[in-house]
Amino acid sequence: MNRLALLWLIVVLLFSGCSYHSDLKNLQLIYATSLDTNEKNEIVTTVTIQSPGGKERTVPIHEVLTATGPTLQESLYKKIGLQIAGPIGTSKNQVMLICDKLAKSDILNLLDATFRNSNDPMLAKVAIVHGEAADLIRLNRIGSATSGEYLRKIIKSAEHETVIPYVTVHSIYPLLHDRGKDGVIPILRRENGTNGETDKDKAVIEGVGLLSKRKYTGYLLTPEQSTLFLLMNGKKAEVCVLTRKVEEAKGKNDVSQHVSLNIVKSSRSKKVSVSSSGQVQVQLQLRLKGIIIEHAKNNRIDEQLIEQLNKRFSDLLTQEAQGICKLLQKAHSDALGIGRDMIAFHPKEWKELDWEKAYPEVDFKVSVSMDIISHGIIN
Repeated sequence: MNRLALLWLIVVLLFSGCSYHSDLKNLQLIYATSLDTNEKNEIVTTVTIQSPGGKERTVPIHEVLTATGPTLQESLYKKIGLQIAGPIGTSKNQVMLICDKLAKSDILNLLDATFRNSNDPMLAKVAIVHGEAADLIRLNRIGSATSGEYLRKIIKSAEHETVIPYVTVHSIYPLLHDRGKDGVIPILRRENGTNGETDKDKAVIEGVGLLSKRKYTGYLLTPEQSTLFLLMNGKKAEVCVLTRKVEEAKGKNDVSQHVSLNIVKSSRSKKVSVSSSGQVQVQLQLRLKGIIIEHAKNNRIDEQLIEQLNKRFSDLLTQEAQGICKLLQKAHSDALGIGRDMIAFHPKEWKELDWEKAYPEVDFKVSVSMDIISHGIIN
């Protein structure tokens, strides 16, 4: 009896293994997904699929498919699933792109199917695209790389350079539920090439889009603004370079007027208080330490010049930081998390506030100080 049971177990394992191997062989892997909308307000889903191919495959087989439906579940899993020979696999999805028009609706509802599916990769990058998101999916790929791999590398490079924040399906989900802080999402656009084969179409980082609650507001921070915004949020990445024009000259704009600093250390302090009249006040101080990596005008740098550059950068960045706060208020985007501080430290006042009306009236007092600690091996 024991021998018969053991034999039966071996047979079951062998057959299930063959079935599993067959499923993997026919699996159609999605490497990038884009969501657009049409005149009927349907979701237009476009994906790039890589088929595993046969034993002698040298170059992966890529295919771009599109389908429409009232929901992501309908357009992706049902309609696109009917266009391919084999089951859909979403575990390799690299990026989730959303067109700006669709992002102005409820992003949480839009991605509900993705959040609920345990097979979908939670570390897929999320980005908004100005124009048709599918245009980036259809970009000509370099070598055997899929458009998903290409776009993911561009996004990761911008994260590394402190240009955009780290945003994935997993990280954006809790922010869409957060009462005290709004999210920001990287913005991409397609840039057309000008010289055929030598200058192909490419994806370009435009900055970060500001969210209000669960919707894209239409306002964005440029790459220069978003780098400073990330520093104000205490999120410096491995590399952070600030280049600013430190001299003004009429009718002249050359490299000698600019200085580039590598920010090696940043610290910020934020204090939220409520005045006797009930106005929310924010004091935000950002302290930066930098190294001069390019200053074409002066090969010789002395202490007096360092002091001048420190003051110039401090003034410029303080002015820019104040402008960022005003833009956040204009967009009704609490991306600095002032509401979180109110909930934590002023819960009584928070309950009495209408945050929709109170946030645009918040009094921001922002200051940035620069301390140049090195100017390279020159001198």
